[in-house]
Amino acid sequence: MRQIFLVFKREYLTRVKKKSFLLATILTPLLFPALIFGIIYLANTDGGNEDKDIFVLDESGYFADAFNDSDYNYSHVTGTLDEAKAKFQEEGVYGLIHIPVLDLEDATKTRYDNFSFFSETNPGNSVMNDFERVIRVKLESIKLDRSGIDPNVINSLKVSIDLDSFNLGETGEAKENNTGLSSAIGYIFGFLIYMFIFIYGSQIMQSVLDEKTSRIVEVIVSSVRPFQLMMGKVLGVGAVGFTQLLIWIVLMFTLTSVGIAVFGGPAAGMEMMADQMSQEIELTETQETVANIENLLGTVPVVKILVSFLFYFLGAYFLYGALYAAVGSSVDSMQDAQQFMFPIMIPIIAAIISLGFVLDDPHSSLAVTLSMIPFTSPIIMMARLPFGVPTWQLLLSMVLLVGGFMGTIWVAGRIYRVGILMYGAKVNWKTIAKWFTMKV
Repeated sequence: MRQIFLVFKREYLTRVKKKSFLLATILTPLLFPALIFGIIYLANTDGGNEDKDIFVLDESGYFADAFNDSDYNYSHVTGTLDEAKAKFQEEGVYGLIHIPVLDLEDATKTRYDNFSFFSETNPGNSVMNDFERVIRVKLESIKLDRSGIDPNVINSLKVSIDLDSFNLGETGEAKENNTGLSSAIGYIFGFLIYMFIFIYGSQIMQSVLDEKTSRIVEVIVSSVRPFQLMMGKVLGVGAVGFTQLLIWIVLMFTLTSVGIAVFGGPAAGMEMMADQMSQEIELTETQETVANIENLLGTVPVVKILVSFLFYFLGAYFLYGALYAAVGSSVDSMQDAQQFMFPIMIPIIAAIISLGFVLDDPHSSLAVTLSMIPFTSPIIMMARLPFGVPTWQLLLSMVLLVGGFMGTIWVAGRIYRVGILMYGAKVNWKTIAKWFTMKV
């Protein structure tokens, strides 16, 4: 045990003392929001549609006043289509919309074709949707006018509903459940585990590979057993990841607390809502937002999700970390490791691909089955938890995960003890199977 602790201490301190670790730990919680907002900002300030000049050739005569919004700079042209194309190329505008002659006398006709849009480059979906929307709205307006039906009657027939979802417990109490928020939380936590497995699993493999290729491991194993070395590395790198995760949680909690203190806390928002009911005081948009966030968070089991996330984070790391260590001990270079990494990552990739189906129906047979398999349960169970999971399923999944990573550690240990001292050998699956059964 002392040897494992010494390896653990070395792996942990070596990484946390690096400037790169400190910078990544501090900047990451700020980098991702900055990156998201930066992309949104650039997307909204890239010149916009208002800088795009569009020619409109309307041979039907119905669209003289249709293209008048501020999204684009529309200019109506006359003449033939060939003349309009020539003018489009001569003046170098963004696009040309051609509307042919239309027969609107047949009230039963619902589909109109032969509309065209010309441009030098392929337009995006949003651009085409904008033009189709303008044409469709205008044609519907014309047909409605000709039908003699009052538009107000049509509008009065339209309805909008908001279907609330509630969870009924054994006590008969009902708790509102926000499906959209549950899906977002499930996807985020599931994807975080997926990302952590890749990052820290690769660090374990690289650490093992570096010591093996530099022959330092030959000195180390003279005083530490190979299994102890592997466990020390897995625990040390895992502790680094856990430390980084805790720092991120503290930073995010601090930033959230500061934001609430600046813009008004949930309690203040609820008090303002009460004042509005009694004194008809209007809430500011910020206070309404804070109050809405508080109400939304109340629809999901936050504490249960956070505790489960820490458990599945550690369980997934130990399970896959041991396998990464075994791969690192078996090969002499990262190129050789590729053939063994892909089979290991297949369950994780399958879990990510299945996320969409699981979020659509978190209680389906697929979701329940994948949340029980140790290789996929960390991602799938985290996706299911915000929707409410029976206690027995959660406990069974945790027990199976514990058994799963204990089994992988045992298997990886038997491969590691032989592979770590093998150099220059051409390794394949048959060789690894031989190492697994070899007595040392």
